[in-house]
Amino acid sequence: MFERLDNLLAGLLDRSYEQATRQTLRAVTSNLTSGVVAQRLDELDAEAARLAAAGQRLTPGNPVLRALLADLDPVLTRAANRADGAATDVQAAGQSAARDLTRQLAIGGIDDATLAALGITWNTPDPEAIAALVDYVSSDAFAAEVGRIAPRALDQVQNIATRGLVNGWGPLRIARAVRASVEGFTPAQINNLLRTLQLSSYRRATAAHQNANRDILTEIVRVAVLDQRTCFACIALHGERLPVGTVIQDHHQGRCTSVALVRGRPRNILTGPEWFDQLSPAQQQNLTAAQRSPGKLEALRAGRATLQDFVQPYTDDIFGQMIREGALRDAIR
Repeated sequence: MFERLDNLLAGLLDRSYEQATRQTLRAVTSNLTSGVVAQRLDELDAEAARLAAAGQRLTPGNPVLRALLADLDPVLTRAANRADGAATDVQAAGQSAARDLTRQLAIGGIDDATLAALGITWNTPDPEAIAALVDYVSSDAFAAEVGRIAPRALDQVQNIATRGLVNGWGPLRIARAVRASVEGFTPAQINNLLRTLQLSSYRRATAAHQNANRDILTEIVRVAVLDQRTCFACIALHGERLPVGTVIQDHHQGRCTSVALVRGRPRNILTGPEWFDQLSPAQQQNLTAAQRSPGKLEALRAGRATLQDFVQPYTDDIFGQMIREGALRDAIR
């Protein structure tokens, strides 16, 4: 079942996200790696080389760095506007995926005629009702987050220069860190926001589709895509059984969803802790190494923490109640 879930998510969620964001993310990346920004970054590299040769420091007030920030500001603002413009399509992509995935995960490829012969009807809610229920992009919180994209990126560059000066970094190292931030930080911000928007829209719409069919459903089961990218919180909650219509809470870019159980069609789903315990010590080590959490694995093996101890609820201004993997210090007993 896990392989099928993984394939369905990749086939519908990943593909629809790529289609909804392809032009936006490419344009943002291109504008930060070419044109005036690329010219300013090259000038900063040359200035850093000059300063290094002269034994001087690259300060936050350096005129070449300030010129970069001045020309970067409008480019970042345009990037934020592009993200805002793509958001409606991304939200709709999540809703559309929920329509198809909810049914497939519950009853597979059984068509309406076969369902009718079994005395079952699968209901599809009014798309306009779903759209009204799943509307993150019109919120003040979403607008505020979009508005923070540009200043947050500019602050990141300024902080690199300041931190580098305080920590005694050479000008060449600071320039390299600035370039990496300029070229990667804003696309990562936008991807995080839009991907979370799509997945949150998908999960909320999924709950609405399940509610529309509660007369033939018994409960839902929370499921994660279990692989080396899965955090301890999502592993802990995998297999949890919840009432029909429950909206699954996840973290930013989290890949968890739910499977609705149809009356008369019980399923045995291995829980996340059971799956984790069946991994070999080497597999567990690889998973925690990928998550950079070797201390957490030691705590689990020593009985000083359980996977459930790493589930940390929190509230996001845009997406509401969410969960994430908590810190080791908060989980150990």
